[in-house]
Amino acid sequence: MVPAHLACERGVRMTRAEREMESNWIPHIQEAIRQHQIQTVRVCVQDVSNVSRSRYVPVRRFLQLLSGDARLSFPSALFSLDTAAALQRGVGETYTGGYPSWYLDLDLKSFSVLPYAPGVARIIADVVTAEAEPVPLAPRQVLKRVLSEYDALGYRVLGSFEYEFYAFREVEGTLKPAWDGLQCFAETKQAEVESVILAVLNHLTEMGAGPEAANTEYGAGQFEVSNSPFWGVEIADMAFYYRSSIKEILAQKGYRASFLSKPRNGMSGSGAHLHHSVHDSGDRNIFFDPNQPDGLSDCCRWFVGGQLYHARTISALCNSTVNSYKRLQAGTFAPDRVSWGYDNRSCMIRIPAARGSDTRVENRLPGADTNPYVALAITLAAGLDGIRQRMEPGAACGPTENAYASASRLLPRSLGEALDDLERDAWAKEVLGPAFVEHYLALRRLEYERFLRHVTDWELEEYGDVF
Repeated sequence: MVPAHLACERGVRMTRAEREMESNWIPHIQEAIRQHQIQTVRVCVQDVSNVSRSRYVPVRRFLQLLSGDARLSFPSALFSLDTAAALQRGVGETYTGGYPSWYLDLDLKSFSVLPYAPGVARIIADVVTAEAEPVPLAPRQVLKRVLSEYDALGYRVLGSFEYEFYAFREVEGTLKPAWDGLQCFAETKQAEVESVILAVLNHLTEMGAGPEAANTEYGAGQFEVSNSPFWGVEIADMAFYYRSSIKEILAQKGYRASFLSKPRNGMSGSGAHLHHSVHDSGDRNIFFDPNQPDGLSDCCRWFVGGQLYHARTISALCNSTVNSYKRLQAGTFAPDRVSWGYDNRSCMIRIPAARGSDTRVENRLPGADTNPYVALAITLAAGLDGIRQRMEPGAACGPTENAYASASRLLPRSLGEALDDLERDAWAKEVLGPAFVEHYLALRRLEYERFLRHVTDWELEEYGDVF
């Protein structure tokens, strides 16, 4: 992410000058600090439980970090926390390992001034050991591991996450949706919450995140924001910034933003559809072939085939919560089975109509509560496996075909079922690293077991007067 004073429309291409500028960010960061009177910098990390962790650093100390005169530590125990912030003592470094300190290696390109928090900037860091070795458990490192495979082949990945989310306001102890009804895209409804939409668009634009459009969606209180495509690890960095920033922006306006996949019964779920394409060293989109009737290259078909083949494993890593699977239901614009098609929103994989340099794959499997680093890593790994193994995707659903009725292979129906699939998948451990997969499985299993022991309101309402 570029500093606020250098913000521009990234679009699909980066100029040679932009690439050269990225090689020396320190002067630009120093200028942004002076111009925006930055006093504090948040140094941020996304952990294995999909929680954003950060340390607040005074600007004087931050400048020492930039110059290499200081290091910033990070407790390894934080990677043993589950979503309830419970320390799972058998996961990660443990007391036996002494819970050593790790350190934060700043990614200077991710520096951003926060326009909604005067005097504050944010930067993303990689987690490394005391010996400066990457920590294999870190989701950002897992994504870099997969991207290195693309680099070795001379490929670059372009993409973005398209987020949906809900906004609520607390009224007398009850959460009420920010707007009522189901009139998605309705101008009068959007005017009621225009201050929310404008705040999100304006602040994200100032940050250099390049939002493209925002609107109300098909759920009372639901919104959607789409953003410009970015390259490589920045695809996930942008998603990380989007979700964190939107929650903070809405909180300042008295709303609570929820990125749960299914926060309300009877309403639409929230997705984080992943749009992505692969380009060669000459910036040619390798998914496009003008000589094919559908405009898709062999590589694109094989890429889709790999994602379909590994779909259940992808689900286990893209949909990491119990709640995620409440969204994956038939007839809901979310997939419940393994399928692909041309501009068909009943499919797991949708190929939008655009061709040429804009040819891309949309994976509709991730929910809004996905970890963008992990989701992108496993999706790209599956696509690359498809290219290497030349996996044909089978027949595509046509634009008017209902994939909920025609596709036969189901996606996992619960987190527990998905984790079983992941545990059996030796390929996932190979491409993401066994340490990460084992760590991920341990934390998610503990959460799922805790859920199975919990008596829900539904059970009491359904059975309370019967038994």
